[in-house]
Parts: sequence; structure tokens; C-alpha cells
Amino acid sequence: MKIILEQDYARLDRFLTERFPEIPRSQWDLWIRSGKVAVKGQAVTKSGTRLRAGDEVETEVPDITPPGLHLLPEDLDLPTLYEDDRIWILDKPAGVVVHPGPGHPTGTVANALLGRLQKEALALQETQAAEDDDEEAAPLWPGLVHRLDRFTTGCLVTAKDAQAQASIQAQFKARTVDKRYLALVRNSRRLPELGSFLIDEPIGRHRLERLKMCITTSGRPAQTRVKVLARVAGLALVECELLTGRTHQIRVHLGHLGAPILGDPLYGGPTRWQDEEKRAILCEHPMLHAWKLSLDHPGSGERVAVMAPLPPPFQTLLERLGIEI
Repeated sequence: MKIILEQDYARLDRFLTERFPEIPRSQWDLWIRSGKVAVKGQAVTKSGTRLRAGDEVETEVPDITPPGLHLLPEDLDLPTLYEDDRIWILDKPAGVVVHPGPGHPTGTVANALLGRLQKEALALQETQAAEDDDEEAAPLWPGLVHRLDRFTTGCLVTAKDAQAQASIQAQFKARTVDKRYLALVRNSRRLPELGSFLIDEPIGRHRLERLKMCITTSGRPAQTRVKVLARVAGLALVECELLTGRTHQIRVHLGHLGAPILGDPLYGGPTRWQDEEKRAILCEHPMLHAWKLSLDHPGSGERVAVMAPLPPPFQTLLERLGIEI
């Protein structure tokens, strides 16, 4: 990857950290000292190398190796929607991270799953590149077959053995897992009054803002079926059916329609709103909820269907708006 600087920077590591904020500065320091970053065609080994506007920086984005060898079982009180000896489907609360990463070494769903198993039944797998970080890609952690963003609530399925994991992952790839989400969005003229419609736009990583995804012709195919359930106070409640599983798919697709999710500023969603009586509505995180999920049981083959109740902040907001589901 080659980058032409548009301004001066006092330090090379600072520039790289700002450009790729998901990579810790300490990781860039190791990457630079290993000679894996070039400036103006020459490898450099000093993190404090000064940069000038017009300089060309060439590097590959380093992988962040997960702390797998240190992943320990944890007894976390996470609500269960369905559980047997093969799978565990939980109702993920807002703020809970699915797998460990920078800033979240513990307290994740992966830790909780190992805590439930109480044994080392599943082998950790190698980290994938960020571009493959999709629900349909191979799992990064034991028992995980798909993900929810940190502040997305609701249905999340995990597997308790390797065979169950492979079975469910195959169902995701075959698109036989039914996933329905509820989202409260800013109303848009591009949302139909009645019925449902399909958003079919490819999604890839944003070229400049590495924490974001975007609509791009170079992205991977992505399809979301959207149905408008209610409209009030300049907002709309929509049901989204994921036909593919790209990173931030619903957030990107709805934002692309001019209907960003309330509480999602990363994709243009407002964090403040007013109800019909002009009373303030504050949202600390996106109003996006994994509402329903169904799949074939990896053992019996029978269909397992669950529904996660709306979390209190989402339910209270809908009641204020007079919306029933």
C-alpha cells in the first residue's frame, strides 16, 4: 500500500496511527523497527522519522494477533435464549464485545463461551485480515460463527464443538440462516411507504477512515431486505433481513439510503432527536437490535427459532413514540 502525504508529520508512527486507528501505536513501532515501512522508497527503522508533504509512505497493514493463548474461561452473566449440549444462543447486551481485541482483552462472548464449557474443547484459529471480517468468513475464535457490533443487541449463536461450528458456518455461507433486525432510523424519501425492498450494494473498507465500511464497486456483494414498519416524528422503524453478512452491513446500507440509524454518528445517525411533543431523545448507542434468528440444529437438523426481546432503552423509546411491534 502506497500513501502520498498531504501534510507534514513530526513522527512516522503518529501518522500511521492516525491513518489506521484500529492498529495500536506500539504495533506500528514494532512494524517500523522490523523494516516493514518505507519512506520515499527506502526502508526506515525509526518510529520518529519526520515526514514532509509529498512524501510517499509504503507499507502493509500489520495483523493484530489475538491474545488467544491467554483466552481464559469467564463466568459472565449473559442472558440465554436457547442452549443445549451443541449450541448456545444468547441475547447479547449493548457494550459486550464478541471476541477479544485491542482495549477488550476480557469480558467478551468468547470468554463467556469458554466459561460455559469449562474445558479447552475448541482450538483457536489464526487471525484473518480485516477485509475478511464478515459473518460468512471463517471464525476467528472458538465457537464463534458470526458477530454483532459492540453496541448491537440481540440474537447471537455460538457453537460448543467443532462439528457444530462447521455446520452452522456452512449454513451462514449457504444463506439458510434467517436473521431479522429492528432499526430505528431517520425517515427518508427513499424509504417506501409500504412493503419491502432490496438494497443490493457492494460493501468494502473505507479508503481513508479505516474503522468505517462504505459502498464501493470494489467491495464484496451485500444484500439487505428492508421493510418499513412504522413512521413517526421524522423517524421510521424498519425490519432488516440480512441476505449476506458484511461488516456493518445494515448500518452502511441504511446510511446510503439517507436513513442512518438513530444513535450511530459513525454513519451519519443523530444522537439527539425530538418526539412529537418536542421532548428531547438522547441515544448513547445505535438503535439496532438482532430481533429474530432461526437455523437448523447441527445435531438433530430441526429448525431452531429464537426472538430476543427489545432492550429497555429501545422499548422505552418506541413507547414514547407510540410504536407497537
